[in-house]
Amino acid sequence: MSYRETLPEGCPPDASVEIASETRVFRLVKTSPAILDDFRSQRAEKPTVVFKGVTECQACGVSVFTERQDAVQKALLLPRFRGFQVCFVRLVAGAGCIQQTFQPSHHTWWPLAGFDILAHCEEDAA
Repeated sequence: MSYRETLPEGCPPDASVEIASETRVFRLVKTSPAILDDFRSQRAEKPTVVFKGVTECQACGVSVFTERQDAVQKALLLPRFRGFQVCFVRLVAGAGCIQQTFQPSHHTWWPLAGFDILAHCEEDAA
């Protein structure tokens, strides 16, 4: 499989699952409407930073939430996310792999290179 970003050896991990049926996830984005840069991994945004409490594989994935409220809470609690918008993405077969990480609703998503993220992304009107 060819992923959107370069991943380290053994990534996505065996514990991740290949997305085979539609899954709705929420993502904090800087722009409205969202642009591809809103779906960059921590590693792509900060290539030289050592992230504490996060594996390199997780740093190379995209953080998403299965519960909208968890995305909203993150935006409210962490100053760096103030002013961000919540969008939702319909992950379908061919979107890549996903794994539940950290809090129950937080997941790490490794998008496949051929998956058109923006075609599956909608502004959250809730």
